Amino acid sequence: MRSVKIKMLSSAALVILLIAAVPLIGTTQSATDETEGVVLDFGYWDMHWVEMDLMDGMTGDSTLDAVCDIMGYEPPVRLNDGTVYSVNEQENLIGIQWGFYVLGDNGWEVADPKTDIGGYQLVSWARTSGTDGMVPGTDYSGFNYYGYARDGCDPMTGEPLRVVTLAPSVTETVVAVGGLDLIVGTDLYSDYPQEVVDRQDDGTITYVGGYTDPNYEWIIKVDPDLVICDGSVGQQVTIADKLRKAGIDVVVLYDAVDISTMYDNIWIVASALGMSDNANSVIADLGDTIDIVSGIAGDTNKRVFVSLSADPSPWTSGSYTFMSDLVASAGGRNVFDSQSSGWFMVNKEQIYAKQPQVIIIMSSTPVNSQEEYQAVLNSLDSMWKNTPAYENGEVYVFSGDAADILQRPGPRLAEAAELLAKIMNPEAFTDRDPLDVIPKWFGDDYAYYLKYQVGEIF
Repeated sequence: MRSVKIKMLSSAALVILLIAAVPLIGTTQSATDETEGVVLDFGYWDMHWVEMDLMDGMTGDSTLDAVCDIMGYEPPVRLNDGTVYSVNEQENLIGIQWGFYVLGDNGWEVADPKTDIGGYQLVSWARTSGTDGMVPGTDYSGFNYYGYARDGCDPMTGEPLRVVTLAPSVTETVVAVGGLDLIVGTDLYSDYPQEVVDRQDDGTITYVGGYTDPNYEWIIKVDPDLVICDGSVGQQVTIADKLRKAGIDVVVLYDAVDISTMYDNIWIVASALGMSDNANSVIADLGDTIDIVSGIAGDTNKRVFVSLSADPSPWTSGSYTFMSDLVASAGGRNVFDSQSSGWFMVNKEQIYAKQPQVIIIMSSTPVNSQEEYQAVLNSLDSMWKNTPAYENGEVYVFSGDAADILQRPGPRLAEAAELLAKIMNPEAFTDRDPLDVIPKWFGDDYAYYLKYQVGEIF
């Protein structure tokens, strides 16, 4: 079956070719949606989930004391006015202080620690500058994502969870947080890591439809306990409600328009699998790598044009896209960041007017040699060739697995960040290691050029 599959150019490309309204649903109810508990958020992506009944008479203060006891911490340190100053030796910082929050109809809300929390489903003690810095308390469709599993097992039966993933980035995220053995179904385009492909080939994992057209009947047939959807795709949001009405638990992830939202999704996936602590290490490794490579590259502020093809008038990345945020993290500046949000088409005149210093092309055709790379250059429109990027030899082509890491907002983010940082400022890396030289094209062997990855995700 794999031999007849068409290689997915990108999640982004498919989304922009089929734009659909994505209503916020939440009309059906799951028994596990009643799970109650506390999120203890130390900030900097160090969070812990503690399931507990939030009973009448309990307050924010008493809840924190109980959580610290459960976690084995010393009692929280409070100032004379009762303000929490430190939890597990993690003190308040300037502008970042411990506060108590409850989950209301519109998300996290600041609350008085003396508040009776009976009747609330989720509360949080967080060391943050405000609610904007907190991981959402519900998934994209407004549902509680805690309580579906305990360490990968059904909380009622103790049996391993049966999980279906409907997007390549979702599949990679599930694997990254330790859920490979739980996956029983994926979309047609989930082809990483290799262990997933092997299980698709031997029938352990079943295909349940495409990225923009998941098949309800195929999903039902594999008898999942949990289906994880990509909220950027209208069809997946729609099918989520249909599956919930059939008694299947569903988590809908947020549209990962930036790196921070992608981190949120990693936490949500891990928590839905009952493996929330695994998210901390995955996110920490990603953040460490990005900090390292962005620190080496510095802020070059190079003007970067990102294209989904070498067509004269291609789709490109605007603001509020994962790709634009990724370019910024590597020290560059997306030339169309201020022109439009999302992915959109530009003409060659617009490209020429922006005079990009770097051009990044994602090719659906494999480019694995100098000859194939030169063929891409030769095919470029004359207006593309009249830019500093072309004239200075700063045109880079990503194909195959290399194109995937630029287009899937998942846990291979740090790999993409390193390659982009080396494109922005190659001399900074060769100054540290003269052998750390990158080519003008990247394919399935892109990992050979990675030197600064922290931890092993897969």
